Parts: sequence; C-alpha cells; structure tokens
Amino acid sequence: MIRGEGNEFIAGVSAQQVFDFVLDPAQYTKADTKITGVTRIAETRDGMIAREDGLFLGFAPGSVITHYRWQAPHSIDVVLVRGAIKGMHAWFEIREEAGGTHLRHVEEVEFGWGPIGWIHDLALQRWWQASVAKEVSEIARLMREGERGKGLAAL
Repeated sequence: MIRGEGNEFIAGVSAQQVFDFVLDPAQYTKADTKITGVTRIAETRDGMIAREDGLFLGFAPGSVITHYRWQAPHSIDVVLVRGAIKGMHAWFEIREEAGGTHLRHVEEVEFGWGPIGWIHDLALQRWWQASVAKEVSEIARLMREGERGKGLAAL
C-alpha cells in the first residue's frame, strides 16, 4: 500500500467554501494531478457513487467507481467500489479555525499486483506522496487567489 498526505491552512475561507471547492469537479481537477473528471452516477443517503477518470503517472488513462460519503462541511470520505486496483481510500478533513480553514487530505491505494507489488509500491511511493501534497497545496493556492466551488450544485 502506498500513502500520500497533504495539510494546508487556507486563510480567509470557511469550511463550507473548502468543502464546496473539493466537491466541484471543475475546480478540483485544477488542483489534482491524477483525476481529470468526476461524474456522479447515483446519489446515496450520505453522498454519491461516482466515476473518477484520471491519468496514472500523468499519462496512463483509467477509471474507477468510488463511493463518496460526506458530513458537510467537515469531511469527505472516498472508497473504491470497482476498478483495476485492489483498494483505495481517500479522505478530506476540513476544520474551520480562527482566520481560516485547515485542510488535511490523505490517499491510500493498494494496487494488488502480487509478488512484484512491493517493488511497484516502493518505486511509486515518492511520486504518490508528492502528488497528494501538491494537490492540497494547489487547492490552497487557488482558494487564496479567490477561486470558489459550487459544491453539491456542481454534481
């Protein structure tokens, strides 16, 4: 399993604004280097089932089906439903503080490639860590520059 994490404090924004940005595919894909599109397939009681399209290592296209669960505006949890990988769990923790909002995002993925999997994971670990950290710093940068998302209305 490989894991990446990013943390940022975004001054001058509310937890709801960060939540709305992350759930807006048009905004989120500006920050994420792996996901190129998110399409809601179905609503659920606490979130949605979605298809995420993306590029692995920036060039290999692929799609996964994920289940998003959220508790607006404080958390978004995403797990793999179906895809070429064995497992994926990602989450966003959004905490409003004096003067702004703290965003923590973690992504864990299990490729499940058998005996060579540990070599693969070792080779990709640094790239994955850097990708997730960059994603969070880009969300923060865009929001500091005034970008906002439409949240659930964008889905």
